[in-house]
Amino acid sequence: MPKEDAKILLIDDDDDILLAAKFLLKKHFTTIITAGGPDTVDNLLKSNNFNIALLDMNYTTGATSGKEGLDLLKKIKRDSPSTRVIMMTAYGDIDLAIKAIKEGASDFIVKPWDNAKLVSTVIAAYKKGLSANYQNNEIGNEQKPADDYRQPFSEVERIFMFLDIRSSTTIAEELGHVQYFDLLNDFFRDIAEPISKNKGQIYQYVGDEVVISWPLEDGVTNANCLQCYFDIVDTMGKLTHKYLEKYAVNPSFKAGMHFGKVSTGTVGTLKREIIYTGDVLNTASRIEGLCNKHQVDLLLSKVLVDTLPLNNDYLPKKIGEISLRGKATEIMLFTIERTNISLA
Repeated sequence: MPKEDAKILLIDDDDDILLAAKFLLKKHFTTIITAGGPDTVDNLLKSNNFNIALLDMNYTTGATSGKEGLDLLKKIKRDSPSTRVIMMTAYGDIDLAIKAIKEGASDFIVKPWDNAKLVSTVIAAYKKGLSANYQNNEIGNEQKPADDYRQPFSEVERIFMFLDIRSSTTIAEELGHVQYFDLLNDFFRDIAEPISKNKGQIYQYVGDEVVISWPLEDGVTNANCLQCYFDIVDTMGKLTHKYLEKYAVNPSFKAGMHFGKVSTGTVGTLKREIIYTGDVLNTASRIEGLCNKHQVDLLLSKVLVDTLPLNNDYLPKKIGEISLRGKATEIMLFTIERTNISLA
């Protein structure tokens, strides 16, 4: 297998950890650079463009608060925003790792790690970084970050899918936080390929929910946005045995879809990102929230169904006009089933 052309930074005060991680990752990535603590990070960031940084949470003898790791995370996200950060934490520091994710870390790995888990986590973060860079470039020149972050907002038409794991609270309680986060990471990795294949773009991860988006033309062509959902269904169906064997549960999910005009632009200072705002996102989210009430896994607005080039492979079924919280007018909802299902 060819190596990924990527530059990885490892930061830990334990030389054995650095040696083991470097030995493992150099089989998969072209450049691995190590540092024994935060002191040399400034110079390393100035002279290198890192794709991934793996950070320990504590560096001073006896330190357990995680403050050093969180401060280093903030420094890297400030000085090298495109670098995706993975936190390395001991089993008892899971709450700190979750806090780090909220502060901008892409993922975390528990020490002592499983070798395959470490490699897959780093590769997934690297590929997600490539995808994010590609999507940012595709959005257009008017949204490229500049020295002044206050980019003018523009209006675009996009399709949004809110996809949410069912009974996530129950699953988390049964598995515990560590194994539940492993399940989430596996789920998000496994659905990445069907999303990419159907020209979808991951806009946000929100807990156990992923928000997928398409420029209108990309989502409508070949009904890509709809096919994406069914490809995810097929992918997870094929992986049932894997999830049952590893977690004793096979996650099911529901999705809501809608499209329309949204405002988009770049916001932030220490952390910049492209955002979408508008009623379309609120409506798509609320549509997804109605799946349980109507006992279906997929709901779409009529305006989206009417826009998609549906062939005989798809059977739309009218749910009816539904009142959505906060909206004065009712919205017509449909579910869609396949008429020809193949898991080949």
